[in-house]
Order: sequence, then C-alpha cells, then structure tokens
Amino acid sequence: MIIGCASLRTTKIIPAIDQDATIFPKTGAVASTKNGIVVLAVPLNDVKEVDALGVIVVNETSNWVSFYKNKCVLLDQNGSTFNPLSKSEENFHLGKNFKPQLPPEFKMELFSWRHGIVGQGSIPAMPLEDLHKTLVMPGSKRQFFLYFKKRSVQSSRLTLIIPNIYNEVSDEKTTFAFKFEVQKG
Repeated sequence: MIIGCASLRTTKIIPAIDQDATIFPKTGAVASTKNGIVVLAVPLNDVKEVDALGVIVVNETSNWVSFYKNKCVLLDQNGSTFNPLSKSEENFHLGKNFKPQLPPEFKMELFSWRHGIVGQGSIPAMPLEDLHKTLVMPGSKRQFFLYFKKRSVQSSRLTLIIPNIYNEVSDEKTTFAFKFEVQKG
C-alpha cells in the first residue's frame, strides 16, 4: 500500500470568523439564524476517514419548512463543489455500524447560547412521496450528519452550503453558508 505524505497529516476543521454567525469556542460549532430558521454546523474532527459535519436545522417559524440533505455541498478554496457521500460510500469509509456523535461539550454550549433549542424535540420523519425531502414542523428540529471525501488534506478553506430551506407556506427559500479553516498539524 502506498501512503502519501498528505495522508499522514492530521487536520482539524475550525470555524472562520464570520460576523453573521455565532461560533462556539469549545466545539467549533457555527450557528446562524435567518427568516426564523436556525442552522448549526459542527465539525466532527474525531472522524479521520472523511470530512464530517453534524448539522441541526431548527424551525422557529409558524410554518413547515423542508430541505434536501443530498443538495448540501462543500466548497474548497478553488470553488470546486463536492456532494455528500452516498450511503454505500459512507459504509465503505466508516463501516456499516458507525454511529456519529456530536462533541460532548456541544449540548452545554448550545444551552448557554439558546437554551430553548436543547429542549425542542425532533419529530420522527413522516413518509413522503419524495424520499429525499425532509420536513421540519414548527417548533421542532432535525439533526443529520454530512460526510464528504477528505478535502481538508488539500484545502485550507472549506465552505458548507445548506441550500434552499423551503418555507412550505410563504414559498421563501433560505440558504446558509458556513466558512471553515483547516489547521494542519
């Protein structure tokens, strides 16, 4: 097996300074609020095989909102876009029984920032005609994980795009972008 020098480097994804976002200092989570929707992105630096992020979408509107997890993308500093891994690719890189977890300090940081979000429940998904679409009821949240082929070994900056969170009543679409820097050690 041939191992390149780049694969031996350890990397850590950390949030970039952004005046429109709140950064959690211990976990490196980034939170942003637009149009009654809160989205948080948490780098999972303990997952070494792929670039992994935990994402939470909180619906604080009075309407249903929806999004497509598979439409999220990761951009590198050259503007190249990368889609999340498919389920079979996830199983290949992480193993079939891999269970992702947010950093243990995250819940406390979230509680300190906006304690109401911690108590909000995640309503089980309802069967939909569109299997890729995720609905989030008013006053509820949805947590999911995104995995991308390892870009952090080649990139110094990454941007996670959560596009077109759709308000099912007002037809408004809201997109979130979270900027991260890569520390190499």
